[in-house]
Amino acid sequence: MLRGYGNGPERPRGVSVGGIVISKRGRDKGGAFVIVGTDGDYLYLADGKLRKLEKPKKKKLMHVQITESMSEETAAKLSAGSLQDADLRKVLLRFGNNGEV
Repeated sequence: MLRGYGNGPERPRGVSVGGIVISKRGRDKGGAFVIVGTDGDYLYLADGKLRKLEKPKKKKLMHVQITESMSEETAAKLSAGSLQDADLRKVLLRFGNNGEV
């Protein structure tokens, strides 16, 4: 278990489906991703381009920078099963242009 990060109330804000994170480690360092799933101290990330919804990247929570941006629309579409890779690309494009969704 990661120090300070768990499933409890001390988990950082923004760590939920639809949140946007920036990778701090690995080949994808500096890339923006949307959280499409969580599993304990791991996040499942997709960007709609290199990492599609069918095969999201599994990354430890400590290896990402949490942003304050959250896409409620993305979370709603994901839970309804209608989210597509194009939706992720649009959300990340808006995030890249002005730093928020």
